[in-house]
Amino acid sequence: MTSSPPTPPGWNPKDVVPQSQQQAQDTLLGYLQRTVKGLPPGITFDATRFGGVGSGNVGCDDDATPPDASMRFNVAFDLKVPPGTDNTALIQSFGDVWRSWGWYVYERDGFRKPNLFGFSPDGYVLRVVTAARDGFPPALEGSTPCFPGNLARNDIPFPTVVIP
Repeated sequence: MTSSPPTPPGWNPKDVVPQSQQQAQDTLLGYLQRTVKGLPPGITFDATRFGGVGSGNVGCDDDATPPDASMRFNVAFDLKVPPGTDNTALIQSFGDVWRSWGWYVYERDGFRKPNLFGFSPDGYVLRVVTAARDGFPPALEGSTPCFPGNLARNDIPFPTVVIP
């Protein structure tokens, strides 16, 4: 794969700016739930290792300053997989799921390979990347489109585990 293949036919993405952080998180969670349901049985997304800090708001522009700085909500998960899972095939399964929804999916340079980044038409991004150490399952991250910084909150819980 190349770092940027041709976009899908008719691809015309338009970031849908969330009207609240809750809306952003709910949409992201929906995409994660649909993803895990489309994968082979026995796979879950688990952020337990991150001790509750696997999700949160991050700035969209490194040079902007709060409180007006736009934010996005980001999550990170370990994948829990059945013994003997072929991690390369699993990563391809993620791409198959995302492509079936009409997402723009490709492997990016500058990240451990194999990896796949899935871009939704409404501005959400999911990415699955090979683990840093052999024998470990890939990692999954997701992020929302940017939203106004005044909507950012730290009191909205996000699931630690996503199961089918």
